[in-house]
Amino acid sequence: MILALLTLLTISTQASANDFELDVISYHLTIEPKIEERYISGTVIIRFHINRNADSVVMNAGNLNIDQVVGESVIGFKKRGDDLVIKLSEREKETNILTIDYHGNPTRGLLFDGDLGQAYTLYATSQWMICNDSPGDKALFHLDICIPDDKTCIASGELVSKVSKNGNTQYSYQQNYASPAYTYGFAIGDYNKAKEKVGEVWLKYYAQDYSSEELMAIFRETPTMISFFEEKTGVKYDQSTYSQLLIGNHYQEMSGYSLLKDTYGKLVLQDSTETNLISHELAHQWWGNRVTCKSWNHFWLNEGMATFMSAAYNEYRFGKHVYLANIDSYFKIYEAIKTRGNDKSLVFEDWSNPSKDDRNLVYFKGAYVFHLLREKLGDELFWDAIKLYTTRYFGKSVVTDDLQKAIEESSGVDLQEFFNEWVYESKR
Repeated sequence: MILALLTLLTISTQASANDFELDVISYHLTIEPKIEERYISGTVIIRFHINRNADSVVMNAGNLNIDQVVGESVIGFKKRGDDLVIKLSEREKETNILTIDYHGNPTRGLLFDGDLGQAYTLYATSQWMICNDSPGDKALFHLDICIPDDKTCIASGELVSKVSKNGNTQYSYQQNYASPAYTYGFAIGDYNKAKEKVGEVWLKYYAQDYSSEELMAIFRETPTMISFFEEKTGVKYDQSTYSQLLIGNHYQEMSGYSLLKDTYGKLVLQDSTETNLISHELAHQWWGNRVTCKSWNHFWLNEGMATFMSAAYNEYRFGKHVYLANIDSYFKIYEAIKTRGNDKSLVFEDWSNPSKDDRNLVYFKGAYVFHLLREKLGDELFWDAIKLYTTRYFGKSVVTDDLQKAIEESSGVDLQEFFNEWVYESKR
């Protein structure tokens, strides 16, 4: 169970220099992936705010090739490493619109499998779409994606149209709430599928290597998980669909869907309690996608919470002994890091090149800290505090101090000493 969760820890993300001045309002992406050629071409329209005195705006662009940048205030552009620097003229308005045409052969962020006829995105959105990678910059997202008629597309947002022409189908998705760019994504391929409706939400399951009956068995806990998270947060799941896809060798949450490693389904079929990763990725629909760390320095607010909540669900569903076994395994991972002398504050000074131990800290030390808070406060005060924190900051970006203040306000307990000891200081 914990070994499987460790495979999540492959993110290496860097905060943008624009975090405190650039505010993207919306992206409208039109993209055409070519699986066999491992190639994409796209156009993205970016509407954003920036200080009127800024003479340029910087977007993240990976190794993509920029064909054209146009806009009322654009007077030039150049690629600088992974950044696209766009020179702006003098202007009166803070709101600007750019249209960027680009193409490329992504080597990460968008994975192609020509043998299976699949492609899917993960982690680094700027490797396949020009954007601001900062997690604190939330924006609306519209996707028009053109793929062959014999393929299926799963993507962020609500499917608003599907039009076939000349052997291809254009899927159009609209996400009507703002979320960070790392939560945008799509997957295309030829999948078996299953679905069920729970309340007003359609739950959809996809895989190439499992039958519809197996998919229903693998994801049978999903409706109960949603109810559990809604009860603990006081916030309903607020999209009309939630999709889960077994594909490749990775795990990641996106807005409205999640990717899970293809072979993970076999573990669940063998042991129906092996659901930590399903609940972890689903938890991100609340903590991560909607209550989002403002910068990667506070990444533990996303991952520590999701890891803790997967253990909390196991307690609810399978018993206290399973929860305690999860927490004990998290603590042992943390203890091993500490023994190596690699413990750090959970609020990182720099997240530009995290080590494996750094990533394990935000997941497992982070989850253990939430467990310690629960023990300190008791169940009633703790869960009331989690509900206040989630409802207050739902749809917003947060730093660690926001969590501390929300818990202190809800519980009436001064937690400065606790946060100093367990969050802000290291134990070496």
